[in-house]
Amino acid sequence: MDKRIFALGIAMLAGGLFSWYYFNTNVPVCNSDMSQDETNTCLQNQALNLSIQNITGLVAGLGFFITLISIGLKRRKKGEAGKSITQKPAQS
Repeated sequence: MDKRIFALGIAMLAGGLFSWYYFNTNVPVCNSDMSQDETNTCLQNQALNLSIQNITGLVAGLGFFITLISIGLKRRKKGEAGKSITQKPAQS
């Protein structure tokens, strides 16, 4: 397991979930006595909030995926990279 990739995945997962929770609890609310311009602004803010929620959900999902991948990674030993392969000569 590569600890740096694992830490990156955990950080992305935590940051994405925290941001998603923050934007999910702070949704702009429209009132019934608003003017047309205020209503349009409120609807634009709601759409922006939903877009940011989707992006942070994707970041959290990517962090989870990176964490799973890092668990499966194995470090190579230092001697394995430069080993030469010797073959037996062919018998005739």
